[in-house]
Amino acid sequence: KIVDRIDTDKDGYITHSELQKWIKHRQRRYIEENVNKHWKDYDGNKDDKIAWEEYKNTTYGYYLGEDFDDIEDKHTYKSMLARDERRFKAADKDGDGIATREEFTAFLHPEEFDYMKDVVVQETVEDIDKNGDGKINLNEYIGDMFTPEDGETEPDWVQTEKKHFVEFRDVNK
Repeated sequence: KIVDRIDTDKDGYITHSELQKWIKHRQRRYIEENVNKHWKDYDGNKDDKIAWEEYKNTTYGYYLGEDFDDIEDKHTYKSMLARDERRFKAADKDGDGIATREEFTAFLHPEEFDYMKDVVVQETVEDIDKNGDGKINLNEYIGDMFTPEDGETEPDWVQTEKKHFVEFRDVNK
């Protein structure tokens, strides 16, 4: 059934192009459904816009008045709030503190929007940079992809990635 849906020219085969179109279609549909689901949760005043305050209060509301004091790991919540605010502001193209549906989509799925690439890169570096020095070293780079279990031998692809890191990715050495 799914092959018939992907095979748009109905020749009985799925071409690279047909598969690529199908994947993009499914991804767009997932994003649209995800935004619609969250939209209802965050548009508290039902004005068909989501202000930063609406998002913040819905996501962090209970904790905001307490300044996260009753949470064990309040540093994590404060950093999540700051990260969300930075991303919301980046998605908010007109800077009015209120997200349209498109801006909210960019907030939830920044990887889909060219103007959000800097935020995606910044968040990725922050996630991988375990020692907080603003750089990703070889161990952090590999650790993001592979952490050996006790006694587990390192797969060949890890050696290849290490070599690529040293030879190609760390351009300034």
